[in-house]
Amino acid sequence: MLTVGLFLIALSLLILVHELGHFLPARLFGMRVEKFYLFFDWPFALLRWRSGKTEYGIGVLPLGGYVKIAGMAEEGGSSGPMAPDEFRSKPLLQRMLVVAGGPLMNVLYAIVVLFGLFYLEGIHRVAIYRWEYGLESQPLLNIHTGDRLLAVNEALAYLDRVASPEWLLVETPSLTLIRGRDTLKQYISPTVRDSLLYLYGRGGEIFLLRLPARIDPLPEGPGWRAGLRKGDEIFSVNHQLVHSFQELRQALQKFPADSVVLGVRRQGKEFFLSARLDSQRRLQVLPQVELPIERRQLSLEEAFVESLRNAYRITGNNLRALYYLVTGKMRLSENLSGPIGIARAAGQTYTTGGWRGFLAFTAGLSLILAIMNLLPVPLLDGGHLVFLGLEAVLRREPSYHLRLVAQYIGLALILTLMIVAFWNDIRKL
Repeated sequence: MLTVGLFLIALSLLILVHELGHFLPARLFGMRVEKFYLFFDWPFALLRWRSGKTEYGIGVLPLGGYVKIAGMAEEGGSSGPMAPDEFRSKPLLQRMLVVAGGPLMNVLYAIVVLFGLFYLEGIHRVAIYRWEYGLESQPLLNIHTGDRLLAVNEALAYLDRVASPEWLLVETPSLTLIRGRDTLKQYISPTVRDSLLYLYGRGGEIFLLRLPARIDPLPEGPGWRAGLRKGDEIFSVNHQLVHSFQELRQALQKFPADSVVLGVRRQGKEFFLSARLDSQRRLQVLPQVELPIERRQLSLEEAFVESLRNAYRITGNNLRALYYLVTGKMRLSENLSGPIGIARAAGQTYTTGGWRGFLAFTAGLSLILAIMNLLPVPLLDGGHLVFLGLEAVLRREPSYHLRLVAQYIGLALILTLMIVAFWNDIRKL
C-alpha cells in the first residue's frame, strides 16, 4: 500500500509540474486555456470545477494529465478565422515556448529539488573503497569473498554510485578490485551488463558489503536471552569458524538442532555459550558496524553547482540508456519499465533513503519525463516542436492530413511501448 501511495504522490507531483510548464506560458501569452487536468478525464472525471475560462479537474485514468489550449488542435482540419486568444493565432516563438514549457519545467523541478537537498543536508557518502572487510562473493562479476572494491569506471567507489544501475550506462563499464596484494581491473561485457540491469530492475543487491560478525542483539530475542550483548563478535558456530555476518547466518541454517554453541569474543576475551534459535533458525541479532561515511556541507554556490552537475549526469546516463535501447545494446524486453516497475522503485527508494531519497528519486524521474516528452514522436511535446520547426522552415503550417497521419503513427508507437513496459513489469513480479 505504501508503494502505491508513493507512486501516486510522485506521479501526481510530476504531472502537475509538467502541465504547469504548459499552462503558465500559455496564460502569460494570452492564450485561452480550456482545461487543466491531473490524470485523464476519460471516461469521467473524479472532480471538476471552473475558474474563469478554465475547467480544472482530476480524472479517473492515472496515465498522465493534460492542458487543453484553444486552437492548439483544430477540428477536422478547419482553417477558418482564429480568435486572438487561440494557440495558432500567436507568434511561432510563443507557441514553441508553450510546447517546450512542460519538459523545461521538469528540468527546473529536478534542479530545485537537488539544490535543496544538497544545501540542507550536504553530501553524505558511504566510501566503499575504504571498507576494509571487502564484499561478499558475486560470481556474475567474478568478485571473490573479501575482495575490496576500489573504483567504478575509474572513479572512487561510493555506495550511491553502485546502488543504482547508472554506472553500467557507459560504453565499457569497469571495476577496479583489490584481492590480497593484487589490484585487478575487470570490464563488463554486454551480456553481463544485461543480466545486471535485470537484477537491478528486480531490486536485487549487486554489491553486498561483507560485514564483520560483530552483533547487536534485539532486546529479549534468542541472542539476548543467551547472553549476547552489543559489540560481541561471534567467531564460531558449533566450533565452525565464521568470519562475517553473512557466514554467521549461513552457519545457523546449516545445523539441524534447535540450539547452537557460539564462540564469542568480548573485550579481548573469548568464551562459549549455548543459544536456542527461533523458528526461522535466527538469533535475532543485527550487524553492529560503523560504515566509513564522508560528510561535507555545501555553500549555496557549491550546492547549486552540485545540483547542475548531478542533473547533467542523470540526463546523460538516461540519454545513453535510450541510445542503447534503440541500437539493441540493451534489450527492450528486459530494461523498459512501466508504472509497476516505477512504483516498486519508489517504494525501495523510500525504504532505503527515507523522504530525502524519495525526493531525489522524483528529481531523477522528472528528468526522464523531460527526455521522453522531447522525443520527436507525434503526440509528445517533441513531435509538436518538430511540426513547429517545419512551419518555421516552410513559412506555413504542415498540412492537416500529414499531421493526422503522424499522430496515428505516434499513438501506435506509444501504445506499443506501453504494452511492452507493462508486460516487462508483470514478468518481473
